[in-house]
Parts: sequence; structure tokens; C-alpha cells
Amino acid sequence: MDKKETINLNDYKKKKKKQLKKKTQLNNINKPKNKKSRNKRKTLVYIVFVGIVLSIVITFMYRYSVISGLKYDMESLKKELGNKKNEKKQLDLKLEELNRSGFIEKEAIERLNMNYPTEEQTVYINID
Repeated sequence: MDKKETINLNDYKKKKKKQLKKKTQLNNINKPKNKKSRNKRKTLVYIVFVGIVLSIVITFMYRYSVISGLKYDMESLKKELGNKKNEKKQLDLKLEELNRSGFIEKEAIERLNMNYPTEEQTVYINID
């Protein structure tokens, strides 16, 4: 009986060793997988975070460029408006000059060879 118990005890010890080996192998196999999956998750979270930050930065830069373009357009329109106002003032002055009777008389005499009517050309009408 003692021998049988030892055999059984030896068998039991062998079985236990095998089970421990399997467990350690499983643990060793599972641990790197867990580490790998954790590392993958960490890198995925890092990549997502970097992507979000990058998209925010790109959005701000795009908005800044749009705003800068609109400011540039606004300034060029202000300059154009100033030029148009100056041109309008010049045209108003020219119109005022052209509307003066002295200028009109001078142009009629010089360009159109118009003269005041002489006494012979004047016809008087009697209304009685």
C-alpha cells in the first residue's frame, strides 16, 4: 500500500507539475497578449488624441486664413471706395465748372462760332 501511495503520489506530483507548466505557459502566453493589447489600446488612444488635436489646429488655421482673406478684401474695398469718392468729387467740380454761364459762353463762341445777334438780326414784335 505504501508503494501504491507513492506511485500515486508521484503521479500526482507529475500531474501537478504538468498543470503548473500549462498554467505558467498560459499565463506567459496571456501576459504578452494582454501587454500587446494594452499597448495597442494605448497607441490607438494616443493616435486618436493626436488626430483630434491636429484637426483642431487645422480648423483654427483654416478659420484664421479665411478671416485674414476677408480682412484683406475689406481693406481693398475701402481703398476702392476712397478712390471712387475722390473721382466723384472731381466729377462734381468739373460739372460745376461746366454749368457756369461764363464757361458756356466761351465754349459757344470758340468752338461753335456762335456770336450774339447783331441789331440787324434782331426782330422786334409789337403786341397791341
